[in-house]
Amino acid sequence: MRGPRSHELGLAAVGVGAWLARLAADHRAIRADPAYRDLNAPLQGRSLAVSAPDGTPLHVMEFGAPDAPETVVLVHGWTCALQFWTRQIRALASAGVRVVAYDLRGHARSGRPEKIDYSIDAHAGDLDAVLHAALRDGRRAVVAGHSMGGMTIVAWAGDHPDEVSELLAGAVLVNTGMDGLIAQSPILKMPARLSKARDIAGRLLLGAAVPLPKGPTPLSFRAVRWIGLTRSATPAEVAYCERIVLACNRDVRALCGGTLSGLDLHESIASLSVPTVLIGGEEDKLTPPSHVRRLAGALPEVVEEIVIPDAGHMAPVSHADLVSEPIARLVSARARRAVAA
Repeated sequence: MRGPRSHELGLAAVGVGAWLARLAADHRAIRADPAYRDLNAPLQGRSLAVSAPDGTPLHVMEFGAPDAPETVVLVHGWTCALQFWTRQIRALASAGVRVVAYDLRGHARSGRPEKIDYSIDAHAGDLDAVLHAALRDGRRAVVAGHSMGGMTIVAWAGDHPDEVSELLAGAVLVNTGMDGLIAQSPILKMPARLSKARDIAGRLLLGAAVPLPKGPTPLSFRAVRWIGLTRSATPAEVAYCERIVLACNRDVRALCGGTLSGLDLHESIASLSVPTVLIGGEEDKLTPPSHVRRLAGALPEVVEEIVIPDAGHMAPVSHADLVSEPIARLVSARARRAVAA
């Protein structure tokens, strides 16, 4: 007769077997996805030596022709890396645009600040250093930011209002918001009477240095799809986002999350005084379309306001063309303005 211990071991073996079978099935679906090769082919670019104002080394890459007349600077978001923009980098560079992208401080291949400063002002200082290193000889750029990258752009504009029109020809803000990130997220939707509890829970979640798996798992794959994408995202797109997010150092994730939890850039929005495109996802659980509407009412010059149907928070990956094309349109409009001038 089998004892309780044997029964428990048998159940555990069944559970592990089911887990491994699911992992193998996910892996097969990812490899069979036509998007897999496109997303995972290495980017070919050139390094730019840039240091933040506090001396933190930043990993900055340049793609496309270095002498191209138009430049786009890409700023990724929380827990991501410059490779998040892979599809935009390829699309823009192949269209003859010079593209500059970098890893946020503490993310991917950029260094970690000695004084452990992950404030939005520190991120804005990093962007300022990248802009000045990338834009010489009177060049201006279209700058595009996703999520925390969009917040960084607005924070930079608030800190450097006199340089906005000097360095920028336009801006594209993708899946982002400037305040009320906890209050407006459907993930933490609660009755109004529980708003204080919601804010406390949101701050704890965003600022928690919870260890995540070091590699892909069936659970993390589905969590990334549910939080950041939608059911329409392909297996390779989900896996690509999963890999980037899991690679982020947990302390950096928590410190940047703490910055996001109390963020309020409302007073800086008006300083972004260049033609601006807004892009949101209809199913975005982190920065829902309400942020697009609020920004549209506060920015000085919105030239396009786009909410992509069935898109979540990771629109540059899942709906790449619908993000790349508005950036390219803004670049073309900037070029036409320059010719007219």
